[in-house]
Amino acid sequence: MGWLLGIIPLLMLMLLLSQSSYIAEGGVISLQFLWFKALGISFSFRIDGLSQLLLVLICGIGFPIVIYSKPYFKQHPYLNRYYCLLFLFMVSMIGAVSADDLITLYVFWELTSICSFLLIGLNHQQRKARKAAIEALFITTLGGLALLASFILLAEAAGTQAISALIRNPATILEHPYFPWMLSLFLIGAFTKSAQFPFSFWLPGAMVAPTPVSAYLHSATMVQLGIYLLARFHPLFAESNLWFISLTTIGSITMLSSVMAAFKHLDMKLILAYTTITALGSLVFILAGNDPVVIKASVSFLLVHALYKANLFMAIGDIQHQTGTRHLKYVGGLHRVMPITFLAVFVAGCSMAGLPPLLGFYVKELVYEASLAAPSATYLLTFIVVLANMVMAAIAFTLVLKPFWGAQYPSRVREANYNMSVNALLLAIITLFFSIFTQTMNVYILSPAAKAILGQSEPFRIVSRGEAMWPSLILSAITLSGAALLYIGRRPLRFTLLKTNKLRWIFPYHILQVLLIGSVNIANNWTNRLQTPNYNRYFIITFLTLCLIFGFSLLPHAFPLAFSKPTYLLWLLLFWLLGSATSLLWVKQFITGLIGLSVFGLILALFFVIQGAPDLAMTQILIETLMVILIVFSLSGLKKWPRIQQETFWHRVISGGIAICFGAFISLTLDALLVSPFNDKVGRYYIEHSLPLGNGLNVVNVVLVDFRALDTLGESVVLLIAAFGIKILLNRRSGRR
Repeated sequence: MGWLLGIIPLLMLMLLLSQSSYIAEGGVISLQFLWFKALGISFSFRIDGLSQLLLVLICGIGFPIVIYSKPYFKQHPYLNRYYCLLFLFMVSMIGAVSADDLITLYVFWELTSICSFLLIGLNHQQRKARKAAIEALFITTLGGLALLASFILLAEAAGTQAISALIRNPATILEHPYFPWMLSLFLIGAFTKSAQFPFSFWLPGAMVAPTPVSAYLHSATMVQLGIYLLARFHPLFAESNLWFISLTTIGSITMLSSVMAAFKHLDMKLILAYTTITALGSLVFILAGNDPVVIKASVSFLLVHALYKANLFMAIGDIQHQTGTRHLKYVGGLHRVMPITFLAVFVAGCSMAGLPPLLGFYVKELVYEASLAAPSATYLLTFIVVLANMVMAAIAFTLVLKPFWGAQYPSRVREANYNMSVNALLLAIITLFFSIFTQTMNVYILSPAAKAILGQSEPFRIVSRGEAMWPSLILSAITLSGAALLYIGRRPLRFTLLKTNKLRWIFPYHILQVLLIGSVNIANNWTNRLQTPNYNRYFIITFLTLCLIFGFSLLPHAFPLAFSKPTYLLWLLLFWLLGSATSLLWVKQFITGLIGLSVFGLILALFFVIQGAPDLAMTQILIETLMVILIVFSLSGLKKWPRIQQETFWHRVISGGIAICFGAFISLTLDALLVSPFNDKVGRYYIEHSLPLGNGLNVVNVVLVDFRALDTLGESVVLLIAAFGIKILLNRRSGRR
């Protein structure tokens, strides 16, 4: 089944590559479906060079992941569920990276978060899986809400929701008074998705997910979505100082903190998680600049990182599958028994370390060139990048040497299933291919992506072997030399870093975890206070909340009261109504309260008659009469009639006061609607067409039984179903007795 399902992403990849020449020449594939005409929202899709790059990663890495999953999940009870969620996630990613409408992008953005939540918690029997899934959903959804707010502000400021049109007009956005809010909310959305400081803790926790999920979502696709967002909107925000300061600061902190965390761990999957965060921090850091070399470095690094990281995740999954552990302390000498896995890890590790002549080396040169092109603090920023790459290279040496050339593994181990091991090797072969034939990659994948961001026909070319970029070469030599020294002294350095665990309470992970637990406890506390069997409290809270919310919304708007001078008869009826309503607060018998409520309704019907609405009065009388009859008939079978709950004096006074406030609020709201201008197009339509189309003079009746007949039928059916349900429950209860 794995190979059969793998055909789906493979066919999508082939279809995409068939259009690569057209996109390389500057062509764009677009598609649009009208969704919400009144708000100008469309399902709008646009595939340019940048979208193509992400789509190549989604489909190209999705193909080996789908094949890898079948033997990995052999006899797993949730295999079918996993494949459904995986393909749903794949579709969500495709929609997100090809969306050309802000709301469309947000919809698919949130779908990726939901799919990630379900895939991380696939083994939901495990408490760790449930906890990690909730943390990931909480952080990414929080960022999604911030992103939605940013999109709304951007659309209002620019007057369009089309992303392609929005990024072509940066001046309007940069000069807007709400620009700092737009950018801040936008960055929160991107940082949460790409696990940047201080939201990076959810990604290491997500490593409880199965290896195929980690290899696909948390290295090559979902976490890259935040980087895609930054790259897509780079032309819009790149001229802002706030953009440069935010991205360099957050990127630097993320790089350094994550790479140090990776160095001190011995769990290979956790190491990959932290190095993924480091790589994402590097991409955020690079995108802070506004030089063309920045774009070249970012799109190149995006591709290279996805290739070697997905490779390493699957290879380490092979090791864990065959040895039962992924801890560096307990594996070694595997190059003899797992040669295919070793070759895959060797190529990926060398690319990760930036060793020539692999693709990672040339991309690292571009990264150094981009850091040297920073508009300010060039030496400091370059030092941070060199230090992070130095530790990354040392970690790459560890992943290649320790599991495969360390002490011999004590138990018998053999190579993983062919359907598992060949997939990591496939990505290693692709890395070698691109390392040799860089021109093909430049022309059809990277150059179109760079031109899509830059908005110009900028010639794009990775540094070739014949070009000598001496500053970058010197920095590369320093990086590799330092990495070798770090690898040699890894044990004392790791011991020193482990001491920082004593200060873990000051790190964002623990602070946000306390906030998350605190918010859940507060929610539970208030739920226990509000969700009680006391329906009277429900009504009080509901009415009081409505009065406060809508009452305050009416305060800023001054409007004249439309009350007319009442006659003496109306005054008499008014006092009669107030007396009937007040008496309901003090009744003790249920039947007395029922009679008082009926009297109130009949007085209200008399009020309708005096005001010239006899049909409304007749309806009111029928309702009151039928209500009393039905209630008495329903309760006639009970041995003892229910009693009204006894309340204290002040509780009754408070209930009456809230009822008066709610009534006054409704009256003022209706009065405001009567005197305020509003569009009466719908009302005039019903008035004008009731007689010719509905053959009725009573507009209300015609609306109920003709224009909105299906609504009325639906409401009647709901009432009948409820009545039948109550009858069945009563019969079952009497049967038990």
